[in-house]
Amino acid sequence: MAYAGSLQQELDRLADELGHSLSVDAPDGRLIAYSAQGADADQVRIAAILSRQVDPAVLEWELRHGIAEATGPVHVPANPGLGMAARLCVPIRRDRGCLGYLWVLDAGAVLDDAAQAAALRAARAMAPVLDPQPPEAAPTARRDVGELIRALLGESPPWDVPDRLVAAAPSLLGARIRVYAVVPTAPGRGGSTPFGEGEFRRLVAALPAGLRAYAGYVGSFVGENHAVVLARHGADEGLADALDQIANAAGGPAGCAGPSASDRGRNGPAAVIGAGDPAPFTVDAARTAHAQALAAAELAALDPALPTPLDWRDLGPYRRLLHSGPPPSDDGLTPLDRAGASAPMLLHTLETYLDLGGDAGRTATRLHLHRTSLYYRLGRITELLGADLTDGLVRLDLHLALKHRRLARRTLG
Repeated sequence: MAYAGSLQQELDRLADELGHSLSVDAPDGRLIAYSAQGADADQVRIAAILSRQVDPAVLEWELRHGIAEATGPVHVPANPGLGMAARLCVPIRRDRGCLGYLWVLDAGAVLDDAAQAAALRAARAMAPVLDPQPPEAAPTARRDVGELIRALLGESPPWDVPDRLVAAAPSLLGARIRVYAVVPTAPGRGGSTPFGEGEFRRLVAALPAGLRAYAGYVGSFVGENHAVVLARHGADEGLADALDQIANAAGGPAGCAGPSASDRGRNGPAAVIGAGDPAPFTVDAARTAHAQALAAAELAALDPALPTPLDWRDLGPYRRLLHSGPPPSDDGLTPLDRAGASAPMLLHTLETYLDLGGDAGRTATRLHLHRTSLYYRLGRITELLGADLTDGLVRLDLHLALKHRRLARRTLG
């Protein structure tokens, strides 16, 4: 790798100055560099050098002591069960993002203030080596990164796209990522709809400008039907909410703030946000995370009961239904379908009632109904279905059937 020589030189210089064994890890535990092994080496250090990776149990112990959020040295105590001696962690950070960790072995009670200051200076010197992108190159680099992300998530990504992305955004090296999808909604949460020309142009300009200040932001692109944002997991706090505000502002008329969350889907075009699970930066994992983020956003565009931003892990029954095939022809709701002009109203009432856990008061408020009117509708639904809505299993069956129908609308759309 291009920075190996200068990083190794800095590490060896500091090891000589402090008299301790040192190493540098990526945020996901991948070993980047290490000094000559001294007498203070423990089982954890030896295993990491041999495998080039910190054991997951060791990484979990280290993260438990707050190293990912720290901006200064952190003492990590020994863990005899892991074969781990005490050590000092100095996060290597740049622009609020964590690029890696400088480790000083057996430093719990040995390093004085002057030595800690030397380690902190060395970590600061390592930051531009790990992330060499000059600030003045950022706008052009962001555009390049966006096109590379588009290629990575396209039909047949070129084999060298990951390497080109790391070259353009070095902080991706060894990082875990999050993928966010922005989907424009049709009125009434009727599903997704392509971006209008004005929305497309505003979002192209607004995404990098509004998210560049976040340390976790890597890059983005805007397509015909959805936009994608790639971020480093662990440094993306607040990014989803900022993305939601930007997307809805870009979805409204020029110069307007866009619809509020309560009006989303009722007053014209708006956007919803989906996020995939955190994943390692590999082609397959990134494409899976993109599929998760897009599914979450598209389902949020279909179902008013779902919030936005919406994480894949919060999709509830939809995660199971996505793998269950099309809904059965007789899903138990047919009697409501045959209720003539009142069928859509009865189906909507039933779904809202079940979404709100059978809470009649909240349902009446959500539907702007008097409770008497709600009870009349529920009585009519019970009569048509021949079902007991106080029975938990009956309610579960009907709720899943309603959600399965929404999911089928996403597939057909």
